[in-house]
Formats: sequence, C-alpha cells, structure tokens
Amino acid sequence: MGPALRRRHAGFRWRRPGWLALHGLLCQLGCARDAAPAPAAFVDLGGGIEYATLRVAASDGAEGSDVHLLRLDPARAELIVVVDDHLSDAAGFRRAAGAVAAINGIYFDPQFKPLGLLVSQGRRLGKLRRVDHGVFTVAGGKPALQHARAYTPPEALEFAVECGPRLLTAGAPLPVKAGLARRTVIGSDRAGRVLLAASVGVLQLRDLTQSLAQPPSVGGAGAFHLLNLDGGSSTMFDLQAGRLRATIRSPVRVPVGIAVRARRAVGSQGGAGTAPSLEDSPTR
Repeated sequence: MGPALRRRHAGFRWRRPGWLALHGLLCQLGCARDAAPAPAAFVDLGGGIEYATLRVAASDGAEGSDVHLLRLDPARAELIVVVDDHLSDAAGFRRAAGAVAAINGIYFDPQFKPLGLLVSQGRRLGKLRRVDHGVFTVAGGKPALQHARAYTPPEALEFAVECGPRLLTAGAPLPVKAGLARRTVIGSDRAGRVLLAASVGVLQLRDLTQSLAQPPSVGGAGAFHLLNLDGGSSTMFDLQAGRLRATIRSPVRVPVGIAVRARRAVGSQGGAGTAPSLEDSPTR
C-alpha cells in the first residue's frame, strides 16, 4: 500500500468513529419514535380496586391528556351512587360514601335534578329516560351496557347509571360528535372488571375511546363497553388511599357522584352509601 493510499485509509479510520456516533444517534431517534407505548402500570389499592394513570394522545395534533383510571373487580368492590341536593365535588362524594375514590356522575337539569336512571345498592334514585343514551349496570357481579330505549332491568340489579353517548359496545366503537372537553366515562373490560376514567385535560371522545380500548400491555385498559358520563366543567375525580392522592378539581359542584369502595360485610357500619332516594320504588 502506497503512502497516498495509506493516508486515505488513515483518514477514513479517523472519520469512522464520528460516523458511527451519528448512525447510533439516528437509530436511537428512530427507535424512540417507533417504540411501543409503555404498559399500563396499575397500583393495587386493596379490596379489588386498582388505579393507574394513562397518557392519551390526540389524533388531531393537539396536546393530549393524562387520564386517571380506576379498575375494579365487581365481586370484591362496589359502586355507590351519591345524590346531594346541595351539590358537591368528588372529594365530598368520596367522603359521603366512605369510599376510596369518586367521580362525577350523569347529566342534570337546570334545577340540578338528575337526568336518567340511577340505581345504587338495589335502590332506584332516578327515573329511566328512553332516549338515545345507554344504561351501564352491575348485576350479580357482572357489568353490562344496554341502549336506554331497549333497557330491561337485569336480575339482581345493584347499580345502574344512564347517560350518553355510548362509546364502545362489545369492543366496537360507535360514531360520536367531534369536540374537545374534559371527559368522564364508565365501562368494563373483557375480563368483566369495571372501568372508571376521568381526563385531566380536554380530549376528543374518539381518542379516549380508542386509547381505552387498547390492551393494557400497550398502555390501554382493554375496554369492552364504554359509556360517556357528564364531562366538561363537571369532570372531577378524587382518590385517597393511604399516602396516594389524586385529584381533578372542578370549578363547579354537581348533584350526582359515583363512589368506589371495597364491599362490606352485611350489617357493617360505615359512611352513607347514598343520599335519600328520589323515589322509594322498584328498579324499573
């Protein structure tokens, strides 16, 4: 090898480390862009209740939002409807039910009366409206979602809320109107666990639905059924479990909340599970 060729090879060897560093950086950037979302990290709160925070991306280039997610085994945990004629926030609903967490509930009229069926611990607290909404129920430890116009009370009904629109039925997303707002939803996953979610920021319903329908292994909740609850300024969330606290504050107070707590033995004493019923009548 002549002197000139050696100089050229020497120059190539001198530049190669810089080229490898650049190649490695480009690879890292590409890998980071294409990396799969992190799995949903649930924290066991006891009593069949789990909590996680998810990141929901926006499909329209907007910022997206964090979402507080509760997942509960309906055989070990229960949902309590709290109706407060004087209005409350999520922390108030949680305390009233002696619960671990609470979110806001269904729509209400200008006089703050709930608009839709409400059932808590087998007692009816609100009337069914046969409109284009859905009714989410827990009966015999099993969650379900029905169309409000075709609603039939299941046997052993213990919990029901009517709201809308329906977002996901048997894993299939339904068409929804576009619009950005804070969101509160209720539903269930393919394993029959109940899901409650509230967004910190504004989201399109389609983006939230798509994200929650993804498996937990890729950052979703594995949702099978989803029903939209009252959102926007009504969206609120409060959780207190030992040292773990999570809160979404709202500038308004609302008349209906949904609290989550571990099931209690028959005859045990605790916080008020519900406000006095609007009508002491059958669940139909």
